[in-house]
Amino acid sequence: MMSIPYLVFEVSGNRYLIDAYFTKIVEKKERLAVLIRPYNMSIYSKEPLGRPLEPLLREDELDGLLKDAFAESFERSGERFNERLRHMRRWNLWRFLGIPTGHQRHIEKDEELAEESREAMMALTIFRKVLGVKKVEELDRISIRPMEYVYYNVLIKGEEVFDREGKKDRIYTQLMMFDESFKREFLRKWENR
Repeated sequence: MMSIPYLVFEVSGNRYLIDAYFTKIVEKKERLAVLIRPYNMSIYSKEPLGRPLEPLLREDELDGLLKDAFAESFERSGERFNERLRHMRRWNLWRFLGIPTGHQRHIEKDEELAEESREAMMALTIFRKVLGVKKVEELDRISIRPMEYVYYNVLIKGEEVFDREGKKDRIYTQLMMFDESFKREFLRKWENR
């Protein structure tokens, strides 16, 4: 069993939890959004069941981290979409003019840009729900209050992660597939527990 620290915080009277270790490990700031969970103390504990990981996210960093991640997701969601549109316009113009440019290469580039755009849009949706704001300009009016650390106890089977009750954790399992930094650190900590 590995005990992952989570920081409980409150925004506008609503409580959430954020992974206080892997938030500093994931490759993209947008992925911080999936490390935020609704407040549900039934699967968390005040005391670790295994050897706990040290929290890398300090309470005084939480406000800046969430607001920066929101701002970056807000910018990237529009930026990636616009980049994809520019790419499609150029490619269509070249096709119309009969200039061969490598069809498969353009399809792969479009899929890559679409994936990045979807990830940024999904993160933005989560941040908007949690923070209760729509635009970056509104961030100054919210207060994020850190409360306490709790532990989420997990175990790993193959490349799938399960909570202490044996239910598959879809977020960590997905991150194991898509985020190399997360996977490397998770497996390293699992082996050294």
